[in-house]
Amino acid sequence: MTVAVRRAGVTRLMIVRHGAPHEDHPVEPADPPLTTEGRQQAAKLAAQLATEGIDRIVSSPQRRAYETAQPLADRLRLPIEVLDGLAEVDRGTDRYRSPETIRRETPERWHEFLASPIAYFGLSEAGFRSTVLGTFSELLASDARAIAVFSHGTPIKVILQQALELENRLTLSIGHCSVTRISGASIEELTVECVADR
Repeated sequence: MTVAVRRAGVTRLMIVRHGAPHEDHPVEPADPPLTTEGRQQAAKLAAQLATEGIDRIVSSPQRRAYETAQPLADRLRLPIEVLDGLAEVDRGTDRYRSPETIRRETPERWHEFLASPIAYFGLSEAGFRSTVLGTFSELLASDARAIAVFSHGTPIKVILQQALELENRLTLSIGHCSVTRISGASIEELTVECVADR
């Protein structure tokens, strides 16, 4: 019988919010690609991260995250692993809307979105959080030492809330193609190195 032994030490996570997506895309409104600006952001980010010893790349299944990961994957000649647990709360809706657009188009519901984007999209707060944290737990238990994680604002806030041991959900803004750096040996032992760095 062969037993896999996890190497000692911490795992570094470079958690990236996707680049700017093409809101109101005429062909793929529910799962839009990046805009020209978004592709430029992704290319610039790839150049910045290429020297950081990344040995694994994972992405949300949503196109805006996957396309943001692609330039780095091309540079490092690594595959992009798609993990459902990194998806945003709007997965499965028929039309992508940015928080700014939600605020402009439905101001009467903006307080609901601020209170909980998870509940706003009809998901269970506990269920969504459990899925995200389970995914990050698996990443931290892998043999990879430096993982580039391409995801979205809400999952990033979930892992930050866990790492900072906060009771309440974070309301900070996570910019497009910003990098949040967290390291740890397990989901219970996390260190936040920086938040939404550009």
